[in-house]
Amino acid sequence: MVEELLKEIIDKFNKKVESDPKLKAEIQGLKKVIHVEITDGEQYHFTLENAHVGELNKGTVQNPDIKIIGSAETLLQVSRGEMGVMKAYATKKIQVKGKLEDVLRLRKFF
Repeated sequence: MVEELLKEIIDKFNKKVESDPKLKAEIQGLKKVIHVEITDGEQYHFTLENAHVGELNKGTVQNPDIKIIGSAETLLQVSRGEMGVMKAYATKKIQVKGKLEDVLRLRKFF
């Protein structure tokens, strides 16, 4: 379930970048490695590079730029729009570790 959800989020984000020149210009040239840890033990990672998110990979990655920790249920609620990503962060349902600038960019994923 989580893997499919993350793939949908990545696909939606990539389509959004292609249709939004302002967003594309903002993230052009960035390279960020993102690690997602689901509280039931699943772990995934992907890379944002050249204004495109690449393939979702299972497992952990060394020294990610951003680390997201949360439950599958919270990720589902955020992706459905039932809970805002900033509310999930403020209520500690999602933990995000990384530079503040990178954390703020995460909102664009949802």
